[in-house]
Amino acid sequence: MVVGLRLFREWWREDVDYRWVVDAIAARSALGLLKTAVGFCGLAAPVIAVLSVLSPTGPTDSVSRVLLWLLAGVGVVWCARWLVWRWPTERASLLLTGVADICITAVCALSPGYVVRSVGMMMLLIIGIYVSALHSPKMLVGQTVWSLLSACLLAVPLFRGGDTTSALIMILGMAAAVMVPPGLQICYSLLRCDMLSDPLTGLLSRRGLDYYSAIRFARAASFPASVMMIDLDRFKAVNDTYGHCAGDEVLVRTADRVRRATPPHSIVSRFGGEEFAVILSLPLAAAFEVADRIRSAIAEPIDSLTVTASIGLAPLHAPDDPNRACDPVRVAIAAADEAMYRAKQQGGNAVMLADVPVAEPSHARSTVTARPEGVLASSKAVRSEIGAAEDRRSKITSTPVARPRRSR
Repeated sequence: MVVGLRLFREWWREDVDYRWVVDAIAARSALGLLKTAVGFCGLAAPVIAVLSVLSPTGPTDSVSRVLLWLLAGVGVVWCARWLVWRWPTERASLLLTGVADICITAVCALSPGYVVRSVGMMMLLIIGIYVSALHSPKMLVGQTVWSLLSACLLAVPLFRGGDTTSALIMILGMAAAVMVPPGLQICYSLLRCDMLSDPLTGLLSRRGLDYYSAIRFARAASFPASVMMIDLDRFKAVNDTYGHCAGDEVLVRTADRVRRATPPHSIVSRFGGEEFAVILSLPLAAAFEVADRIRSAIAEPIDSLTVTASIGLAPLHAPDDPNRACDPVRVAIAAADEAMYRAKQQGGNAVMLADVPVAEPSHARSTVTARPEGVLASSKAVRSEIGAAEDRRSKITSTPVARPRRSR
């Protein structure tokens, strides 16, 4: 019971990176096929609306017939949008989903036949499956509630006509059916979590880092932030001397130490080989303290082995476009990686800060570094250096630059 509640809570809190899912489908050349399938599947609603108008058992009042013709027109436009235009953005996808829900419910309500209503309930279920694959749990719950309310609405005439059994069958059938999309989404979530994790250490993989950083840092509230790259010094010698099993154990123990030394909600991943990446929602000075704590934790002996790490640290800036949140992350990773290799060149077991980016001219950029073990800069000194660099940056950005005159 406790495990089930924890699983449900994790599912409810999870954000789904819509762009990542779409890009993953496109990378397999399946996006066009899926778009076409959605468009043709949506044609069922306008066709049902037209058939209801033309049917001898269809609505007889002029208002219902006009509304069904209008809904048929909306349905044709909806399908054309899927078949002709490119794949929708996340907001457009939610809008199209909402329009489809409303149109299907309206067609079922205006059509008196039981068959039309049964098919409509099935189409609402199909929309729920679409939402479960591409959108967040909260959006799926909203669509599920709409489907249940639609079933209750369509059951009202049955209750009024005295057919209580058919009304209850409709409601209970829909209540059972709408459990399918959330169940599928939980399965997607578990599979996605397994796919985005490193099987050896249990940390996120490089793909997992991209996925969760795109979600986290699309929001301005996640800043200031910093990126840390960690590489074990002379790790090849461990594998060559003690064997790969011992090397794997070192990686597992190191991953656990990095995880324990980082603040909650940090993004911690095994970037590849003996390299780890950490993204923290902390300013550079506070992130330096965490980096030094990680460096000290890694340097603690593992049984008879002792390994050290070189760490590079860089600031992470907010993206200009929230839909491209991965771009600043990649830039910060490259800067932190370069700083990490400079730490290695100084002997390892060190924390090195990347260049602090400032405005042009580029030759005025300043570099803030931490020293190797033995002369490692204190947190207070690092704060002082970072502050001085920021002061130099503000002076550079505030200095007026003479613009060349245009020749006439």
